[in-house]
Amino acid sequence: MDDQVRLCRERATALGHDVVEVFSDYAISASNLRTRPGMLALMEAARARDFDVVIAEALDRISRDQEDVAAIFKRLNHADVKLITLTEGEINELHVGLKGTMNALFLKDLAEKTRRGQRGRVEVGRIPGGNSYGYRMIRRIAEDGNLIRGEREIHPDEAAVVRQIFADYASGQPPRAIAASLNRQGIPSPRGGLWNASTINGSRQRKNGILNNELYLGRITYNRQRFVKDPDSGKRQSRVNPEHLWVTKEVPALQIIDEATWQAAQTLRGRYSSQAGNKRQTKKRLLSGLVRCAGCGGAMTIVNRERYSCSARRERGTCNCRVSISVAELEECILTALKDILFGREDLIAEFAASFRAEVDRLRRSRKDNSVILQKELEKVTRSIERALAFILEGDGDPGSIRHKLKELEARKRDLERKRCADHTMTA
Repeated sequence: MDDQVRLCRERATALGHDVVEVFSDYAISASNLRTRPGMLALMEAARARDFDVVIAEALDRISRDQEDVAAIFKRLNHADVKLITLTEGEINELHVGLKGTMNALFLKDLAEKTRRGQRGRVEVGRIPGGNSYGYRMIRRIAEDGNLIRGEREIHPDEAAVVRQIFADYASGQPPRAIAASLNRQGIPSPRGGLWNASTINGSRQRKNGILNNELYLGRITYNRQRFVKDPDSGKRQSRVNPEHLWVTKEVPALQIIDEATWQAAQTLRGRYSSQAGNKRQTKKRLLSGLVRCAGCGGAMTIVNRERYSCSARRERGTCNCRVSISVAELEECILTALKDILFGREDLIAEFAASFRAEVDRLRRSRKDNSVILQKELEKVTRSIERALAFILEGDGDPGSIRHKLKELEARKRDLERKRCADHTMTA
């Protein structure tokens, strides 16, 4: 990073420019604009005409996403700001089209090579990803001098904890009780902190969590899920792959749990998952994420959809505070207190109103930019659907070869239309 800044400073000096600001997104992927505070700050400064030229090492340092490269170039061009890179020189529309495509293909090719390497590890009985609780990594050098990755061996102390968890669960103890027991014994969790019920329980669909990890049975299961980035939020999301795409490899040397104990635990999990229980609270409330327990200082979360309760007590068993409070009652108390504080204080009311207007303006600009992006992507997806349908109707090939892609495009179109509708509703 420092080398890039130094080279860009030297180029600026050679071109006779003064450096007024350095924007960086250190250790952040350049594949999505919305997760890069440095680039977003640069765009704001460009809009304010704080500089005349942007200098970067290469266009892929600006972004590797085709849509983002075009959007950044368009906005810099509108602000009369030149974009210069050490590799390509002054950027124009031709660079944006060609280099943007090349950078996107680079990311796709890199992902394919990574998956190919992981699949190769699985075939020889090695772990393709991170380490699981109950095992430790083996690092050794091959004859050619390269580091051999993916080898594991059983960690005796952690394996004993895994066996204890399965035995307790099979005897009827729920994950919350097991987590509380482990915390009372002072046994560190997989990440070195306190145990949570979710660490033990996991997700049956995604096969994560202690009770779902088939490696304890001596079996590597690869390609259960894939990760994609939401083009709007930039956040990574996991999606379960069809079961016929999973790759399994038996590794008896890594077995910790015997078949009978495993089956007993899975039978119980199937029984519990079929019973109706409390649905997860997904709706954000006024004070979500802000309420703390007076007993331990931990977060209080909503239970039964209407009361705040200490999550550390429920999930970890590390807090003895049994006090809970109604969501409506707490919100009423907070709003009443705010009204009493602001009443009669013209200076505070003016400051609040100014801050509120500024935030509303910021959100309105953000929604406007997002609406343009959504509309462009929707048009692109619609054109792709039309081309796919024309391909099928004209009989140019096997329609089965693009059926899956067409379903993906239709799903993406519905998602974009839903988001655009929601965005227009918020703006109105």
